[in-house]
Amino acid sequence: MMVTKIFFAQVIQRSTLTRFAAAAAWGIAVSMGLMGATQARSEAPGANAPENPVAETTVAIAQATFPSHGPGQYLYGQAPEPEQVGYGYVVLDSSADGIYGALYFPSSSFDCFHGQVQGNELAMTVIDSYSQESYAYSMALASDTAVASSNSNDSLEPLSLKDFYQLDGPNENDLRMLAICRGVIASD
Repeated sequence: MMVTKIFFAQVIQRSTLTRFAAAAAWGIAVSMGLMGATQARSEAPGANAPENPVAETTVAIAQATFPSHGPGQYLYGQAPEPEQVGYGYVVLDSSADGIYGALYFPSSSFDCFHGQVQGNELAMTVIDSYSQESYAYSMALASDTAVASSNSNDSLEPLSLKDFYQLDGPNENDLRMLAICRGVIASD
């Protein structure tokens, strides 16, 4: 679980926290056990970074469920309450065509993503909010996850994600981020 939380911070830190003293944020995230991944770097983001920042990494994220009633806007967080500083959040809009949304920490910037369920993971392309550079990222779905619906009513079957809580619907700021990401994804 700690490894999952460290990697989530790395994804956000590529653009957000790197600009706001990434080294300090990285140390705090590691010491507090807030972020992690199945394959975490042993150094702060940006230090000896590979020349090609496009790297595909699979991560176990969230113990939440995409609601079975299908398309809609959803909020997931590492904390059971929204807007808790130091915890990562995912706000997304799902439809039969795919998923787009934002990865963020409260009181910080956010990165947009788009993707779809592929096998046992949510495969995404994350767009760095500063450089507009894209990189692949995937969130592993929990082993008890139903992957896709064969129903013709376009509903999504429940998808369990490890280490996140499904929170009440997105707030005004979450919806603002979704609107911005919709525009970013449309122009990508």
